[in-house]
Amino acid sequence: MDEKKQNTAKKTSNTSKPGAAKKTSAKKEPQGDVIFALDIGTRTVVGVLAKKTPQGCRIIDMVTVAHEKRSMADGQIEDIQSVSLDIKRVKRELENRQGISLQKTCIAAAGRALKTLRASWEYKLPKDKIITPEALKATELDAVRRTCESFMQTNDNAAFYCVGHSVISRSLDGFKVQKPEGHRGERLTTDIIAAYLPAYVVESLCTAVDNAGLEVSRLTLEPIAAMSAVIPPELRLINLALCDIGAGTSDVAVSRDGSVIAYGMATTAGDEITETIMKELLVDFNTAEAIKTSTEKEIPYKNILLTECKITHEQVMTLISPVEHDLAKVIANEILSANAKPPQAVFLVGGGSKLEGLAALVAEELGLDPTRVITGRRELLRGIIAPEDLIIGAEHTTPFGIALSSGEGVSYDFTTITVNGKKLRTLDTNRLTVFELMSFAKIKPEDMISSTGKTISFTISGEKITLRGEPAKPSEIMVNGEPASLNTVVTKGDEVVITPAEKGADGAARLSDYFDMTTVRSCTVTLLGKKRRAGRYILINGRETIADRRIWDGDEVEFVETETLGKLLAQHNVTESVLLNDKRVSNEVLLQSGDIISAENPIPAEEHTETRETVPPTESEKSEPPKTPGRLITVNGIEAEFPAREDGSAPIFLDVAAAFSDNPTELLASAQTITVNGKIARLDEEIHSGDVIVIE
Repeated sequence: MDEKKQNTAKKTSNTSKPGAAKKTSAKKEPQGDVIFALDIGTRTVVGVLAKKTPQGCRIIDMVTVAHEKRSMADGQIEDIQSVSLDIKRVKRELENRQGISLQKTCIAAAGRALKTLRASWEYKLPKDKIITPEALKATELDAVRRTCESFMQTNDNAAFYCVGHSVISRSLDGFKVQKPEGHRGERLTTDIIAAYLPAYVVESLCTAVDNAGLEVSRLTLEPIAAMSAVIPPELRLINLALCDIGAGTSDVAVSRDGSVIAYGMATTAGDEITETIMKELLVDFNTAEAIKTSTEKEIPYKNILLTECKITHEQVMTLISPVEHDLAKVIANEILSANAKPPQAVFLVGGGSKLEGLAALVAEELGLDPTRVITGRRELLRGIIAPEDLIIGAEHTTPFGIALSSGEGVSYDFTTITVNGKKLRTLDTNRLTVFELMSFAKIKPEDMISSTGKTISFTISGEKITLRGEPAKPSEIMVNGEPASLNTVVTKGDEVVITPAEKGADGAARLSDYFDMTTVRSCTVTLLGKKRRAGRYILINGRETIADRRIWDGDEVEFVETETLGKLLAQHNVTESVLLNDKRVSNEVLLQSGDIISAENPIPAEEHTETRETVPPTESEKSEPPKTPGRLITVNGIEAEFPAREDGSAPIFLDVAAAFSDNPTELLASAQTITVNGKIARLDEEIHSGDVIVIE
């Protein structure tokens, strides 16, 4: 991260070598092997042009542009358009000054929610073959790929990008070895640590670069870049910690035993100091930033009430002292979290590290000698060759580190692949597969598994019926128009279409699949003094329905045919002669609602008379309310008697719908006409005798 250290009115810091001629040729040279490194920080954008030489990384030019407004917070871009314009300004000025056309850039990511994963992977080596540098790189890249797969499996609810890795150690046949090249063995174990950031953090960063007319060619993590410039591989045997303190984040990296062993990140940094000044002195952010970075003994300023004020440097330090102590604690805790103990020495870099007294406070928190915590300066930048008159400070560690680390060690391109029409960025480890892309496309692995629809079984009049689900539609993967699989390796520019599997439809049936619903009708008659249902109707699990409803798994369906007098008598095992409405009729007569069926030759009452003592009713029997008779209603042209509620109150329309369908919601949702007596029905509308209900 970078910290703005110049007057806020100064929008651009032209830090090229004094006297360098400004090239004005309309035709610009191609970028070629010139490295363009961008440090997109919370307060500034720093652009560096450099070239690799046998002696080191030679700095050609550098431009710093301060954000005109707070378009970033905690290392995360909030206003992509504004940041993109700042990147364009840096690009345009460097192009004009050096007469080249810049197309590609290297960047570093910071931001919230950094996650790391450490993993070891073992590889079987070909017998009697020497380990070559190419083979070693291949195992490292494969370790990164396999670690990414492992990380994605445990973080499948959100998309993350791998933004860098470090090899912690290598072992050959169980013995640690720093340089396996040229050795023979059977088993090579690679122990790595990989860093991940949420996709939205990286996507916003790269979108801002895209909108500035540039292509992201390389991506790294900010503390990895800073490490390259301050703690090169030859110093990593020592247990050292580096903290890059910017405006929005404080990024930590720790070395030990020849490797970078841990990374950390805290969203407490220089902006907390600035915000404290804002609140205490009632000034805007830019004024507070100018007060914080001023070295004058007395600092004049105007507050938001337009009052002219002055404050001494000592008063500023007293004002920010509590927050500075808190920042030192955060940095120390982050280092201890990454290293598990105080390191042997600490390097503080980034613009925020220049805060007076911070190094001593960090040393105190870690219990180190104050001489063991040092603030970054020009002399600490190793491997950098820069003009003597180029002003270099601690805030330039990360952009120089980005340039220095470009092309060094085992790397992979930060590439763009189109998945289902959307451009996705990911690290290309030369073994990037379709499966790895799925998490970025928000496609879960289970979405690719096809399954046949569920089978349902039910009975109709005692006969078991089984309906199998429909076959599934399998998933489909196409890469550049050709069929592919989850293991297909994809590269930059590929177009991938992933079509998830479609589950087959479950087995399904409706009553109308087995019955002519137009002939279904029912009514209530009186048979030998008892109310009975008559007609052609359907019982599902013992409940009557006249609506065409879906049949569910396990349902027991029975079709009742008692529309004639003879069929009703047979159902209830009545063998004696009967009268229908006091008349003798044929057994083939169709029954109607309200019919009364009585015995033709009733047994005289006296033959049934029994002599018994009359038992007076109990108090509870005396107080029992008389049963409320049911409502005789018509539903879809069919007369039916509908009972009152258990408490004796009138039923409502929803009760009727529930009585004729196990899923009244589905019934009402699919119906086009829902009326009571010709008017649109309300769910809570009371139902009375004579009501005509239509649900169609």
